Amino acid sequence: MSNIQNLILSTIESPTSSVWFPTLTQQLVTDGWESIFQKYGIQEGNYSTEAMLHGRISNLITATECLSPTSQNINKPLRSINIYPVPEEIVEMYSYSGSKPYSIEILKDSTVLQCLQESLNILATIPTVYETISNLVNSLHIIQPEDDDFDISYSLPNIPFSIFVSVPSKRVKNDALRVAEAILHEAMHLQLTWIEQFVPMIIETDESYFSPWKNEPRHPRGVLHAIYVFCVIKQFFELLIKQNISTSSIQFLNERCDVISNQLAEINDFKNCQHLTESGRILTNRLFNY
Repeated sequence: MSNIQNLILSTIESPTSSVWFPTLTQQLVTDGWESIFQKYGIQEGNYSTEAMLHGRISNLITATECLSPTSQNINKPLRSINIYPVPEEIVEMYSYSGSKPYSIEILKDSTVLQCLQESLNILATIPTVYETISNLVNSLHIIQPEDDDFDISYSLPNIPFSIFVSVPSKRVKNDALRVAEAILHEAMHLQLTWIEQFVPMIIETDESYFSPWKNEPRHPRGVLHAIYVFCVIKQFFELLIKQNISTSSIQFLNERCDVISNQLAEINDFKNCQHLTESGRILTNRLFNY
């Protein structure tokens, strides 16, 4: 068994580790970069979403912005996150959602980057959360939702260090908290996808299981990803509530935690899923025990 496999197993078995697994991420990402270099010749310095879409090194894309947390409570410099334009292939792929990319001109003259900056500050309130995200996310692509009250975010398994997150076109109540949740959500999808590259969690099957998040049957891998992602979000929100934040923010976070708790309760029997590997069963039990 390799070092990374041993580290993954010891981490998911540990009852004391935060569920975003901050002690695992750095080694996971290091091995992940080595993996895509061996396969495509792509490294952190020449990585781009376009390069992964085409499976080869492409022309370097210039970042639109480079943001890092600016909170006064941060004791040390934190890694920045690069904002890139949305590739045309992705725009076409998700055109059905009604979302579209922001133009560079609109981004620089709007409140979008301000909202995104605040969301990074929120994530950095728990430093290990932001450090985990910034290690996983090499490229963040901002999309404009059709409706500012409706959030859209996604990531793709074949684009391992990129996420796509909507930011409202104007400031609305709790917008930075919503964007922070979306960034954390997609980063954790990336993390679990990398974990699965080294330690399989699901036995392949054509069977599906009901997902309260999609309100429809899904492949067990999709269900496990949802359980993991929302357990992380819930634990992060519970820690955030204990910070010095506004009453309206606490109310929003409590409501989100209640919703997530109810959704997890609906799917509690997934612990008995017959298509979990032994490692998948350990992870699932760990999440539900939390």
